[in-house]
Amino acid sequence: MTSRSLASLLAVVFIYGLFSTTDARDLVFVQALWRHGDRAPLSMPYPNDPYNETAWIRGWKQLTNIGMQQLSELGTYFRKKYGFFISSQYIPSEVYIRASDSDRSLTSAQSFLFGFYPAAGAFQWQTNNPWQPIPIHATTPDEPDLLIKPTATKCEKYDDEVQKEDEAQAVVYNAKYAEMFQFLGNATGIANFSYPNVNKVYDIQRELNNGMTAKQPAWVFKNWTQYDNRSTMDIITELRTYRMITQFNSTEKAKMIAGYLLNNWIQNANQVANGTMTSPKKMLLYSSVFFYFNY
Repeated sequence: MTSRSLASLLAVVFIYGLFSTTDARDLVFVQALWRHGDRAPLSMPYPNDPYNETAWIRGWKQLTNIGMQQLSELGTYFRKKYGFFISSQYIPSEVYIRASDSDRSLTSAQSFLFGFYPAAGAFQWQTNNPWQPIPIHATTPDEPDLLIKPTATKCEKYDDEVQKEDEAQAVVYNAKYAEMFQFLGNATGIANFSYPNVNKVYDIQRELNNGMTAKQPAWVFKNWTQYDNRSTMDIITELRTYRMITQFNSTEKAKMIAGYLLNNWIQNANQVANGTMTSPKKMLLYSSVFFYFNY
């Protein structure tokens, strides 16, 4: 893994470690949460897109080979970082793994565990195959999961806060990029293209990341002199970032969307410190669609 790709991957990982109070500060407990790896678009990015679902070998919403490699490398990184703390092979009493109930989160957890626990010795159940099945827990389908999939649970106050700011930004950027948006409406087939549409068109970047360049239209790479000579995708990426930041850019929003998770982690840490945790583990690992870790 290159230093750049490792930095990008670790940017989506939230780790909380608990140390003993001795002078040596021995590590006694780890909680870690990561977002799933690279995925296919959720649906067709735009009506005129030359790449439809058949271009993605596993279909819409699914983890890509790049995503699987990312999480496998993250698992390898964890093995190197915590090898002194966790057994070399999976021991149920040491580690608990939980994933959001989505294909890409579950597959990300599997990929992570392939890097974290490569089978060896008596644990290698197939010759020349280092993969081993390891249990991954998930919530019941369609049931609320406030811990690692809070966005699937409606919160009117939170939604109102985000919508209010998003609408204010739309006024600014619809005016600033009116010429480009009009062009993109014709090019993409999206009628009345405006600021909210940048989220869908951003999925072109996923195509580029996965080598889908041969059929890309010229406008994808077009530089706009009136916008500091930036490319279409540079502008789209910037605008999408602005839209995503509105999801969590205040203390109030952070409390509503991540407060449950943070409170749970603090409670876990306190229970470990006090010796009151039921079925104590050394490590709690979470694979999520919590997109605020990777806007």
